[in-house]
Parts: sequence; structure tokens; C-alpha cells
Amino acid sequence: MNCMKRIGYYSLMLLAFASCSRSPQPMEALYPVQGYTDLSQEKVKLSSLFAEYRLIPLETNDSSLIGGRGNKVLQRDSSFYIESENTILSFDNDGHFISRFDKRGSGPEDYIDISDFDVVSSSEGKTELWLSGAGGIKVYDALSGAFIRGVLSGSYVHQFQYVNDSTLLFIDSGDEVFHVCDLTGKERFSYFKKDLANAVHKFNQFFSCQGKICYQLGDTQEAIVYDPAVDACSVQPVLPVEGNVLTSQISRDYYDKYGYLEQYKKLSEDYVMLSVVRPVHNGTVFEWIAPGMDYWLSFCASGTCHTIPFSAIDNDIFQTEDNRFLATLICCESDDDSVLLFQVPRVSRNNVDANEENFGLLEVVCK
Repeated sequence: MNCMKRIGYYSLMLLAFASCSRSPQPMEALYPVQGYTDLSQEKVKLSSLFAEYRLIPLETNDSSLIGGRGNKVLQRDSSFYIESENTILSFDNDGHFISRFDKRGSGPEDYIDISDFDVVSSSEGKTELWLSGAGGIKVYDALSGAFIRGVLSGSYVHQFQYVNDSTLLFIDSGDEVFHVCDLTGKERFSYFKKDLANAVHKFNQFFSCQGKICYQLGDTQEAIVYDPAVDACSVQPVLPVEGNVLTSQISRDYYDKYGYLEQYKKLSEDYVMLSVVRPVHNGTVFEWIAPGMDYWLSFCASGTCHTIPFSAIDNDIFQTEDNRFLATLICCESDDDSVLLFQVPRVSRNNVDANEENFGLLEVVCK
């Protein structure tokens, strides 16, 4: 899958996380459920996992063709925003092309590249497009494309999370990489030290849990947790450790034993890695990568968890060679907490090469 290739690329970036500047004691898991590695091998239809679903083809023309080796997709207020080779494409709720945003350049109102992006509803009621990269964060009017302001100019911001009208979280590659600041970029404190042993950088690494903002540490079952109520951070397990689920300490042990370039390969042979954490209105959805590139999908609610390998899912919604398209949940995020999005593989139509067609989206509503 395109986005999975990009994850592999990001895993080579020298950004990651280790000991904290304020080292906490071990804490209770964010999701205290047991048995999430117990697999159900019973065949199940894909459509039966959701309350409803729809396929959304994305219009393809010369302006809207989606390129690149990985594409982050955000659904905001019934519109879709897609990163495509350092541009942002927007589509309406039915997949019709709206606009292409491209202000790459060296001017003060331009951006150099896009490492992360978000569409934010500001406290003034505006819809803003936020882009991070080599020039810090640039903020534009999402409708007109007009430049509004720059934040953290001069920094390389890998990822960020708008929390509220007084708080912004961002990740950089300094000695301490997790930062809490206001919307002008004035830092209140930094928190987490760089650690090359946990260097997987992913599309949607922030998630919310019980009013707190969490940042998953690579593919481990641990996260930095920011609590806006007290303006403080801690490190917590995402889930209780069970079986051979990867932890940050195991990553460090493998880094010491095998070195940076071989570490991830060896871990993927021995451990179950947590790829996606996606809270939904009545629980949480997790995706896993087990040894042998065996993907799992977990639905957890009310202290119980139902985990299904991709191989046990019968895709009765559309034809595809396999179910690895479900792994694109890592690339897609919705502001509706009952909705999950997946990228539907490109297909050839009317003798047109598949590479000249946009992928589609599968929008599902959780039960």
C-alpha cells in the first residue's frame, strides 16, 4: 500500500522518544482491557462490522490527480482534505474536486514542504489550514487560501496538534522533542528526549482519550499524555502489556543489539506492533502488525476486546486482491467520532491505467 511504504520511509527519520525530563512512575493503561491479542478465526463479513458504510470515488482530473507514495486524508465538516506531493487537495462529501492548495516557495507567506497538516476551526469561527515542515507552521484561510500567520518560524516541525485557543503541541528533532506552547509559538515547556530506538513517525500519531491528548511512541503500546486541565505531561501504557506486544524498552534493547537500520526488521519478526489507535464514540479501534506482516483489527468497548485478523474478514463491499487496504486507517482521520475512513485501491477503468485514477474512500459508521 502507498501509505505503508511511506511509514517505512518515516521509520528511517532520526526522530523518536526515550526518557522523560520529568520521569514518571509506571501508570495505569489508558485502555485497561485484557485479551486484545486473543484472535477470533471465525470468518466475518466486512459489512457486518459496521452499522453502515458507503464508497466514495474521488474525482480524477488534471488538477485533482493524487500523487505521492503516501497520502494523509482528513475529513473535516463533510469535506475531505488530502496531502498530495506537498500540496493539499480538497473534495466535497461526495468526492467531487473542490480545490488544489499549493503555495510552495521561499517567500515569507510560502511553505517549503509539508510534514504534517490539519484543518482547524479557530475561535474566531474561521476554517484554517495549518501546514508544518521546514519553515515551522504556516496558517492559511482554508477557503480563500490567504496567508494568516506563521508560527514557530525557523523550526522544523514534524507533527503538531491544535488543542484549544491557548495550546499547541508539536514534535521536532531537538534534544527534547515534545513541546507545549501557545498559538504564537511561545513555549511553556518541553518534555521528551530524543531516542533513536523508537523512531517510527506516522500519519496520525496523536489521539484523544478521556479529555487528554496522547502521542503514541512509534509502534509501541506507550504514549506521551498531555492533560490540558493541569498543563502537564506523563507517559502511560496505551494497553496493559500482554503476549509479545512491543514496548519502548524492547525497542531500545533491539537497537542496542542490532543497530538502527536492522532494529525494525528484527522487531517485526518477533513482536506484535500497535499501528493505529482510533477512539470512536462507543469504544476504541486498534490495528496491529504481527510477525509475518499479519494484520489484525480490534474493536474494544466496555472493558472487552474483539480482535480479528485481516485474513478472517470477507470483503463483501468491493472487490480487491486482499484486505491490506484496511491498514490505511493509519492514514485517515475523521472529526466525526463514529466514522472510520479507509483508502480504496486505485482500479483501472475504461482502459485507463490505475495510476492515472484516484483512489476512493470507504466511509464506515461504527456500531
